[in-house]
Amino acid sequence: MTLALLVLAPAAEANFVYWTSGSPGSSIARAKLNGTALNTSFIAGLGDPNAVAIDSRFIYWTQGDATTGSIGRANLDGSGANQEFIPHTAGVSDPSGIAVTPMAIYWQNGGGGIARANIDGTGVNTNFIPTADSACGLTSDSSFLYFLDNGGAQIGRAGLDGTSVSPAFAPTSGAFCGLSLDINYLYWATGTGNSVGRVPLVGGAPEPDFIEDGSAGGGTGGVAVNPQFVFWTNYGTDAIGRAAVNGSGRNPTLIGSAGVSGPANPSQLAVAPSNKISLVSVTIDRKRGTASVIARVQGPGHVSIDEAGTQPDAGASAAAIEASGMDLPRAETFELIVRASGKTARKMKKRVLRKGKAGATVNAFIHFLPAGVAGVPNSLPVSVRLIKKGRRQHHRK
Repeated sequence: MTLALLVLAPAAEANFVYWTSGSPGSSIARAKLNGTALNTSFIAGLGDPNAVAIDSRFIYWTQGDATTGSIGRANLDGSGANQEFIPHTAGVSDPSGIAVTPMAIYWQNGGGGIARANIDGTGVNTNFIPTADSACGLTSDSSFLYFLDNGGAQIGRAGLDGTSVSPAFAPTSGAFCGLSLDINYLYWATGTGNSVGRVPLVGGAPEPDFIEDGSAGGGTGGVAVNPQFVFWTNYGTDAIGRAAVNGSGRNPTLIGSAGVSGPANPSQLAVAPSNKISLVSVTIDRKRGTASVIARVQGPGHVSIDEAGTQPDAGASAAAIEASGMDLPRAETFELIVRASGKTARKMKKRVLRKGKAGATVNAFIHFLPAGVAGVPNSLPVSVRLIKKGRRQHHRK
């Protein structure tokens, strides 16, 4: 038997791609991952933004030149913009690429070096990693920083603490700007090559034309990757393109050309992993008195179920249902079991002993926290009717 009563959760500030835009005004623009809900003035009135990065709470960007450079920050919903989060007076000069981790902010400072600050903007070190010619491409994972170096002829790598610097970690074969990664590859925009290139993180030959934009003229100027898609900007057509991470389904005009209705001179991008939860089914097991909840998510992360609307369930020990969860390595369909706990379980047991059948309605929440620093948690409520039937009692006469 399948039974589910759904109430849609409030929309979380996730499932967006962001980019720096030159018009209208100088701004951070954004759209949903499918290209809809375009907002070219999401964070407006900025001082010539260059690159953008996101985590689960904030948007960060580099802006300005050698005389005005600074690092800005705003809440993920676009509110509370602070263009001088790390001010020019702290030593920010002509900043380009930017990356964030749970502990720190990194950016490429004028002159080619990589700077670092604590995630709250304090402790600025403008000479964190000296480099010869690093600009316009910076990204990170949980262990390393990766940066375009030697004018884009190679990708460098360093530890998050600034040690173990390898300026020629991987060849790029014509990188122009932008750098992004997933668990398998590093990606870059090839500029006049009008394509997105990639190279394996574990080493190997680069693929400079992994995704060809296919548009006449112009060139790719930025790239961002999440577990589903590769996005890129085209500074000749003023469009945002998208393809699946395997390179299929190429759409060079997911978000169309310039003007107030388009991205208008799009540059470097950032993209959040999708936190969408899709309910597949809820099946009741009358023998065990449980329910099997089957759902699907779009990428790796942690899924769980409990009776709290936010993570984690602080009252799990006294909850009406048992909390459970698992880590998922990829986008997939998963199963979580709703099982009565505490007073609810005891009441159901007593009713089964007295009447041979028991039922209880419980309110559960499926939670999903996408993997990665930009993962925004999401929850989906499900109301389930648990039913348990006991064995018939046979009495001797």
